[in-house]
Amino acid sequence: MLLKLAWRNIRHSVRDYAIYFLTLLFGVAVFYAFNSIGSQEVMFDLEAAADARQFETTQQFMQMFSGLIACVLGFLILYSNGFLIRRRKREFGTYMLLGMPASRVSAIMLIETLLIGLASLVLGLAAGILLSHLMSFLTASLFGTTIMNYQFVFSAEALTLTITCFAVIFVIVALFNTLMVNRQKLIDLLHANAKNQKVAVRNPWVCLVAFVASIAILAYSYEQLIESGMVMMDDPRFHRATIGMLVGTFILFWSLAGFVIALITRARGIYLRGLVPFAVRQIASRVNTAFVSLWAICVMLFFSITTFSVGMGLVSVFTDGIEEANPYSASLISWMYMDEPEDAGVDDPSALDAGARAMQVEHPEAYANGMSHEWDMSSALREAAPDLWEQTISASTQLSFYEIPSLTYGGVIEQAGSEAAERMKEFSSFLTASPLTLLSLEDLNATRTMIGLEPIQLESGRCAIVNNMEMADGIAKDMANPSITLDIMGTPLAFSDEIIDMQLEDSSLKTTALVVIVPESAIGEVRAAGAIPERCVLDVMYADNGKTEAQNDQTLKTILEAAQPIDADARQQDAPADAPQYAFLMWPVSQAITAYEMVAQASGLKMLITYLALYIGFVFLISTAAVLAVQQLSNTADSLPRYQMLSRIGCSQRMIDRSLLVQVLVYFLLPLGVALCHASCAISVLSKELFDALGTSVIGPIGMAAALVGIIYGGYFLVTYLTSRSVVNGSLHAR
Repeated sequence: MLLKLAWRNIRHSVRDYAIYFLTLLFGVAVFYAFNSIGSQEVMFDLEAAADARQFETTQQFMQMFSGLIACVLGFLILYSNGFLIRRRKREFGTYMLLGMPASRVSAIMLIETLLIGLASLVLGLAAGILLSHLMSFLTASLFGTTIMNYQFVFSAEALTLTITCFAVIFVIVALFNTLMVNRQKLIDLLHANAKNQKVAVRNPWVCLVAFVASIAILAYSYEQLIESGMVMMDDPRFHRATIGMLVGTFILFWSLAGFVIALITRARGIYLRGLVPFAVRQIASRVNTAFVSLWAICVMLFFSITTFSVGMGLVSVFTDGIEEANPYSASLISWMYMDEPEDAGVDDPSALDAGARAMQVEHPEAYANGMSHEWDMSSALREAAPDLWEQTISASTQLSFYEIPSLTYGGVIEQAGSEAAERMKEFSSFLTASPLTLLSLEDLNATRTMIGLEPIQLESGRCAIVNNMEMADGIAKDMANPSITLDIMGTPLAFSDEIIDMQLEDSSLKTTALVVIVPESAIGEVRAAGAIPERCVLDVMYADNGKTEAQNDQTLKTILEAAQPIDADARQQDAPADAPQYAFLMWPVSQAITAYEMVAQASGLKMLITYLALYIGFVFLISTAAVLAVQQLSNTADSLPRYQMLSRIGCSQRMIDRSLLVQVLVYFLLPLGVALCHASCAISVLSKELFDALGTSVIGPIGMAAALVGIIYGGYFLVTYLTSRSVVNGSLHAR
């Protein structure tokens, strides 16, 4: 009997349950789909363990954020359920008036909750499984590959997590419903619809002062945010901007209704038209009573839009141009003596041979090994594993970078004028005091030839700049000035006005910055003074040996381990136990970067950031839109007597529908508009300080965020308006 009655109630209240059910279905589908990402791994032909780790890492992050998402969805479901309880108080009172005990009324609500929850869970899981398969194709596009082994994938782990989280939520909802029904008095239930909500009427002059104050606070917050650049989250200006944004937005919503209603009522030409007075009063009433929730919704919308836009922008930063950033099969890097020479007891630490003498004292074996091979990395590696080297490496070139302590970037840039010197200080005060990084033209051209580029020709007495890091473009242009000269061991060199765009080693980004190319004779004089390279990079190209990139990477690792035993001289004592054997050494190899690893990491990072941005943005958008929808539906239900009165005094159905449309539209656009202002400021700051400096446009991510907001937020707006109109029309026709 109770089951039949509960089912009948659901059928009769299908309009009330529409938003609730839709939100539950979306929540379950998204929760399952994003927690099943790890299961997609079986669809791809993964060559290395590094690829599998990308799926595992993404899955771990999704599960970590799922706790927050579950709390947000739980709050949303409780909030929406509270609306249903308020809408049906009179119905519950009628049951109790007919003799049904409160426990049975609670049982009916429990059954309804279970039925709705079970239906949304089943349909949501079905939609989630479909969504997870669609996401597999998105994953394939993010990895730049195709699905080689398409098959039906079902994640038992994601299913268990989804059922567990939503079961807990539904239990809490059921307890909440039971408590709410049992605590209500019969008289309150029967007269629930007759009770009017008290609306605070605020002094318009106080509201005007508060409104102006809120604008001033928000303007100050924007100023602080712009000054901070959003680069360091511990910047006091960033903290002031955040607090100011929260406080200013709160005051704005508190004062908005009183200020606007006073403003509009004085504009008689606008106010005294059609049902404008009614619509204005309705909107003002809702804003006055729900300003706290509107404030919270605005903050969540701001966070959602910013997270999605910035997240997708970061995807472009870390993944666009990854092939250009990795033109070599691998780059082997040797960080030579990096400690302070005086720590080794070397006198005159500014001398060119200070590093060599310090390394000879502290790490004699590594120094002797390097000297015996004339600091030729390929010679040492080929000697350790000659057969593997010949099978794996088809070509290699070494870049040896030198420094002259007395020749700094700041000292050079001063020749370009005070404005250029100031730009360098703003760019990096550390760089100002750093010695120039010098590279011979012979090393540069050997590397260019290996990858099929034309050699660079320098006029006699000239040097040049290599730079492909867009953040340093301004400094590079200042340095590429023929009036600036260098003095290298008595040899004067003037800069060429040409900037060489080239990546000198594999990396996650284009990171070649302000390297000075000088003739081989100048580097020869530096070496003759006893200097050893500050850093060496051995760029290698794999042979066409029938192996995959991942297999050649593994062979290269074997070569490195053969050349550098775990107990090699100069290995740092605090090196992690699981670090590669070749790591944390001075010579011949300190670090190995392969193009395959960089591309795989970029693809994994792209997948992680994309899915996190989608996950957080989608759920927060659903939550904010659903709360607004529930509030507006509740307001419509409470205002039915007013709409009936409008009909009685001669207002047409079209006028009422138009007034309702305006109310719903304004109520949805109000928090969105404020959130867009906040997001525009934050995104513009990040665009200027980060994305523009890295050569990445945020127009695409902003367009994607706009599409996401339009689809989800606009969809909820449309459903809310249509449902509200149906409720009002049904009430008018039932008179």
